Amino acid sequence: MIKLTVDSKVLASMKKAFPKPAMSAERAFKKYVSVLEIMLTKSLQYPRSPIQQKQGWYAISLQQLANSGGQIGSNKIRVHKWLRDNDFALIETVEQGSAFTGRFSEVKLSTLVTAINTLKVQGSVIATKTTDQALDDYLTGDELDNHQLFNHLYPDYRVLSGTHQFDETFDPLPVDIPSLKSYMTWLADNATKINAAEKSMALRQAKIILGVASVYKSIYLQRRKPSVFGRIYYEGTSVQNINKELRRAVMGNCWEYDIRSSVVSWKMGYAKIYIDSLPGLHDLRKEFSATLSFLEDKEDFMATIRHSVFLKESRVPKNLQTDLLKQSFTAISFGAKHNKSGWPNDQGGWTNSAIADIIKNSEERERFVLDATVVKFTEEQNALDTFIVSLVKLQRRDLLKREILQTKNGHPSKSKILAYLYQHDETEIMDVVRETAAENDRYPIANVHDAIFFKRRLGVELKHEIEMRMQEYSANPYWRLKAKQIERYSPRSLDEEAEIAAHKLRIQEEERIAKDFFKNIG
Repeated sequence: MIKLTVDSKVLASMKKAFPKPAMSAERAFKKYVSVLEIMLTKSLQYPRSPIQQKQGWYAISLQQLANSGGQIGSNKIRVHKWLRDNDFALIETVEQGSAFTGRFSEVKLSTLVTAINTLKVQGSVIATKTTDQALDDYLTGDELDNHQLFNHLYPDYRVLSGTHQFDETFDPLPVDIPSLKSYMTWLADNATKINAAEKSMALRQAKIILGVASVYKSIYLQRRKPSVFGRIYYEGTSVQNINKELRRAVMGNCWEYDIRSSVVSWKMGYAKIYIDSLPGLHDLRKEFSATLSFLEDKEDFMATIRHSVFLKESRVPKNLQTDLLKQSFTAISFGAKHNKSGWPNDQGGWTNSAIADIIKNSEERERFVLDATVVKFTEEQNALDTFIVSLVKLQRRDLLKREILQTKNGHPSKSKILAYLYQHDETEIMDVVRETAAENDRYPIANVHDAIFFKRRLGVELKHEIEMRMQEYSANPYWRLKAKQIERYSPRSLDEEAEIAAHKLRIQEEERIAKDFFKNIG
């Protein structure tokens, strides 16, 4: 967490300005600093841009700081305002945020403040550790710091603990601590395909999870943050916004079950109704040939597109090519045009991203958008989009008036309406998965929107039963679950490695002595 040390003259001046009641200045000052520390710590749980890291900037809400930072004096002056008006501001605004854009303000600490980041994990320091105990002490950190981190992240824990509100507020995430520590060591020593900023972010998130889990029964508490779009998100660091390898390290050995091509599968649930609404006779398989090919044999579908888009001389690594195509088809499925798109992100906000931002090379992008299969897929998705929105206009006109589902000009946004409907249906269908699993005494250890994680494999019969229940509940025959086994990071023992190395040296020395002995005899 972020610990701040403030120049003593700040508190001295506040005490002089507000001598009564006794200790009021100390209490107000301590509260303000504590709130600022919490906000700065929370800002570290999200990705930081290179300039933020280089310049030491933080993204926080100044309005929240002013409102939560307390008041002082008989006139109830906000501490934040008093500090600013008297040239004792603890932070300086680099760029003002905006409620309209949803962006926080960029701030930096003033010269009156120094900060210590106890969440920082340095690979160079990890490399110097030679024993298990020394490495464990460094990664786990100080017990008092971890308790303070816990109290900062969960100031309402004592009030909520033991109440029904606790379960409504938090989702517990079991943490495989040895696996997590092994991941942190691997990330610092051996990770070569991740840049410095991503590595720093992953280590910081890992440190937060480890710090909480070390003081709370190997559990990390995720604070629920429901979205009006229908999903459950979490505040700060969570299983949803950490990278897949860190997620694997945290959960250890388990099984992931996610809905196969969930957005496209959801929209295909409307295909039969759409076909029936058309004049004359139409064959569903012919009308949606590209979409069905995408759903029924995605691997072959992607391989074919990849071959036509990324030529041999492409500078995009092969292992990244399919990922770019998946992102592009996701954008298309949410109504992306060639120059614009939008869909909800994992932080509960909105991502505006063009196909051009996904496939950077203009020639490769042109080959993608002009590919006959991509054109057919796009046409099919657009037809379903238009049809689904037309149903909304007939059956759910209330949605058209909701501000969150409108463009900046106040018109209904097709992409936002589709995202709203999809995410609500996604949540319902995943509830079916959880309920059916619970009926068989199987309970998830984590949920990530259209993916669910269990400690043990569900088995073929139970998986089939869940899929049948999903399809029956929604009258959508395209729902399928895809299973994937997740393996933990094997714990690493420096003591054992040192012993093996020492043993090899002893063998080499004994062999040398033996050779010298027989040489002397000869």
